[in-house]
Amino acid sequence: MANFRLYYFSEVLKMKVGVNVIIPESSWGHSLADRPRGYRYPVLWLQSGGGFDYTDWQRYTALELYASEAGVAVVCSGTYCSGYMDTYHGDFKYFSQLSIETPKVVRHLFPLSEKPEENFLAGFSMGGYGSLKWLVRDPERFGAIGLFSGLKNIADLPIDDEIKANESFYMFASAFGKQEYVVNTENDICYMIDKQMAAGKKFPRAYMATGVEDAHYQDNVRFMQKYADQGIDAYRVIDHGYHNWEYCDRHVKQYLDWLVAEGKIKETFVRASE
Repeated sequence: MANFRLYYFSEVLKMKVGVNVIIPESSWGHSLADRPRGYRYPVLWLQSGGGFDYTDWQRYTALELYASEAGVAVVCSGTYCSGYMDTYHGDFKYFSQLSIETPKVVRHLFPLSEKPEENFLAGFSMGGYGSLKWLVRDPERFGAIGLFSGLKNIADLPIDDEIKANESFYMFASAFGKQEYVVNTENDICYMIDKQMAAGKKFPRAYMATGVEDAHYQDNVRFMQKYADQGIDAYRVIDHGYHNWEYCDRHVKQYLDWLVAEGKIKETFVRASE
C-alpha cells in the first residue's frame, strides 16, 4: 500500500487542512510503478464521526489492509465538530472544503476515478450524516453509500443555538443554529431525498448497519425504515455492537466486501490463508 498524509491550503477555509489518501498497490501484486497506463482507481470517500479527524480511520481500524484486499483507493476526511456544515455562525465552509475542494485537489494529485459507478461514500456517526448530505446533493454521482451507526437527519434532532454546554448536541450549535434553519433546506436529508426523487434522480443502493447495544440504535432503525419508505433500496444489517471503532472496523470491512459482492468493485487481491 501507499499511504499519504496530505496537507494543503484550503481556499474556502483560509487555513491548512489534512487529508489521508490510501492507494492499494497490491491490486496486481506489483508495485505502483507497474500500474497499467491510464488506470484510475475506484475510490471510497470515508468520513469520521463528530470530533474526530482525518487520521482516525487509519489509527483505529485495519482500513489499509481492507482497501488493499478490495483494490480501492480511500480518501479520509474529518470536519471535527462542524457537523459537516458550512457553519451557520461564522460561515466556516467545512462542507464545501470536504465535498468540492478536496476531490479536486486529490484527483489532481492521484489517479482516482471520476466515474460515478466507481465512487463510493461511507461514514461513521456524524460522518454518516455528512455522507448522506453529500449524496443527496447529487445522488447520481455515486455508486453506493455505507452508514455505520450514522447519525441520519439533523432536522429531526433537538438542535438550538442556545444549547448549554451540558446539553446534548451543544458542540454543534454554532454549526447548525436553530432547528428551523435546517428543516426543508439542503441540510435536511429526508427533504432532499423527496426533492431529488421528484426531479427524477436515481439513488444508489445503500449499506446500513447498527448494533443493538448502540445508544443510537432506535434512531438508526427508524431511519432505515424511513429511508426504505422513501423508495430507496438498502441492505440492512442489525447485529451486536456499540457506537465505537471496533464496530467501524468490522463494518468498513463488510461494506467493502459487500461492494465486491455487488460487482461494484472487483476483488483483485486475496490474503493468503494461514
